[in-house]
Amino acid sequence: MRDHLASTINVDLIKDYLRRYHGIDVFSYKDDFLRRRVRARMIATKCRDFMEYLRLLRTDPHEVKRFLDDMSINVSQFFRDPHIWEKVKTLVFEELIEEKRRTGRRTIKIWSAGCCRGEEPYTISIILHEILGAEINNFFITIIATDIDEDALESAKEGIYPRLSLTSVPLPLLSKYFMPVGNGLYAVKDHVKSLVKFMVHNLLKDPYPLFLDVIVCRNVFIYFSHEAQQRVLERFHRSLNNNGYLILG
Repeated sequence: MRDHLASTINVDLIKDYLRRYHGIDVFSYKDDFLRRRVRARMIATKCRDFMEYLRLLRTDPHEVKRFLDDMSINVSQFFRDPHIWEKVKTLVFEELIEEKRRTGRRTIKIWSAGCCRGEEPYTISIILHEILGAEINNFFITIIATDIDEDALESAKEGIYPRLSLTSVPLPLLSKYFMPVGNGLYAVKDHVKSLVKFMVHNLLKDPYPLFLDVIVCRNVFIYFSHEAQQRVLERFHRSLNNNGYLILG
């Protein structure tokens, strides 16, 4: 079966389907690369030919997410791109908290859109704990963490990660916010998890949360067509409070 799979694959049908029904643009990827990724998913899903896999892709939104995950060369990590998070801490969260102190408004509402397995929203929670310390109990903080992949969200709620995911976590924060649970795995501590609310959400179809102070949406737009990007950006704008922050990348 495996020898003839690649010859049956029509990558144009994949490209057209993803753009038309999901707003996802993979036209910039080389055909050979897409063909290898499709072939790998066909083997993983035990599809006998390309049309069987295309039917699966059309009927199972989770397979769309798995296919896109297989295309990504990036690995989700806590504090991924540490220099960016350092800037976000000082220029966004510290400024936001100072403004909340000045105005007496103690509600902070943040959205991590496309959170995958939870590394990003938990990173945000850690940063807020670091800035506020014990004062965090005087604030009403909600970090809404959404993704289209229910399996990824279940993993995120569990909050257990391999050491590889923690490579960029500064050592002083490792013992403060994580607990080793054996077999090279670490669990996010409960006070970090308590700020985060996970839910299934499709950026192209579902209603958006409102009255947000910060939206973080990184490594998601690469999958969207230009038209879909514009629609999402317009909806982000409507979701943010005046002087709210949008973090992309």
